[in-house]
Amino acid sequence: MQKQILILFMLICSTPCVSAYAESKNKPQSTTLTQAINLAKKHPLLQISMLNQDTARSQLSAASAYAYNPELSLELQNRKLNDGGQDTDYYIGLSQSIETGGKVDYRKQAAQAKLQISQYDTEILRLQLIRDIATAFVQLHEANQTLTIRQQQSTLYLELYQAVQRQLDVGNANVLQANLAASAYAAALSALGQAQQAATLALNQYVQAAGQLNTHPIHTDLPILNTTWHPPKHAYAIALAARPEVKRLQSQTQYTNAQANLANATRYVDPTISFMTGKEAGEKLLKLGVSFPIPLSNNNKDMYQASLVQVQASQNQAVWFKQRLKQDVLTAISNHQKNMRVLQMFTQQTSANNSIALAKKAFDAGELSLEDLVLHINQALDAKLTRLNLTTQAWIARIHLAYTLGHPEYILQGVQP
Repeated sequence: MQKQILILFMLICSTPCVSAYAESKNKPQSTTLTQAINLAKKHPLLQISMLNQDTARSQLSAASAYAYNPELSLELQNRKLNDGGQDTDYYIGLSQSIETGGKVDYRKQAAQAKLQISQYDTEILRLQLIRDIATAFVQLHEANQTLTIRQQQSTLYLELYQAVQRQLDVGNANVLQANLAASAYAAALSALGQAQQAATLALNQYVQAAGQLNTHPIHTDLPILNTTWHPPKHAYAIALAARPEVKRLQSQTQYTNAQANLANATRYVDPTISFMTGKEAGEKLLKLGVSFPIPLSNNNKDMYQASLVQVQASQNQAVWFKQRLKQDVLTAISNHQKNMRVLQMFTQQTSANNSIALAKKAFDAGELSLEDLVLHINQALDAKLTRLNLTTQAWIARIHLAYTLGHPEYILQGVQP
């Protein structure tokens, strides 16, 4: 009886391989990790960020212009003369306010720093998008592979259940064996349903991360990760030079300094020079004057003090980010090393396919019961899923390390196609 079930089971085990081959011929074109990462260049959020740079450039152009325009005035009046006649008086005035204290230069410095901040914001967003897209791609790959394993598992246990049921009908199997096969098939169906939901969720997360509108299944092609690759030495110095957040904070400090200097300059009033010419009572007039506003109600002192606080806050943020970055680099390197080591150790163990083959031989030799065979199959499939999960975690550790160091090209270094 056991050999009869095994013959049917061997036919069963060949079914996933044949179906997998058939699927491979009809499989849609694969999306590679490189292609997924390149989607960051066309991401809508990145395009919006670039538009913000255009806004900052316009503001820089506006800041370079003089704050005051010259003013021209013209007045006319008619006067009655004592002899009953009329005479017309006119006044033509021209005035110009003059900025003092270097306000124009400070405004230009602030606008230039603002433009740099917008450029670094775009670079920060680009790195984040690459990190998020790559992570979502790896997670989608895991979900797709898990779904494939669960589909093969459910197909295998369905055929096994049908084989045992046929043997039960002719008296070569008992009810306990039939119940075991049915229970294994039910568990496989439940796991398949969960895998389908996880694959749908992973696809949605990847599409959102990539800024795409695709709802069709995506076949992922993930390269083999080289677990012996190590990040370069002096990682913190590399991160400090590459991370755009550092440069952004420097530009932010320059911006707050320029704003503080501008606020200090506004404490000094801007004079207005005026010139007027005209005719009054038949006499020509000529007047030259200078006026100064008197800052009684507002001398901009509070604004200057507030700007100094912003300068100190920007400096503190820069110091704090560098300290945090150093810790992030150490953590990312440690996490990367641990994940690579675990994956390397697990890969060296016996593969799941070998475990199933050994279990089949033992079952054929009468050394394993049907219950033990199901147990070994489940263990082998769990080992596949464990390796898949460890691979995903190793990839995520690599992606996070590349992001932390500010070099997204590190993601694909040390991989095999």
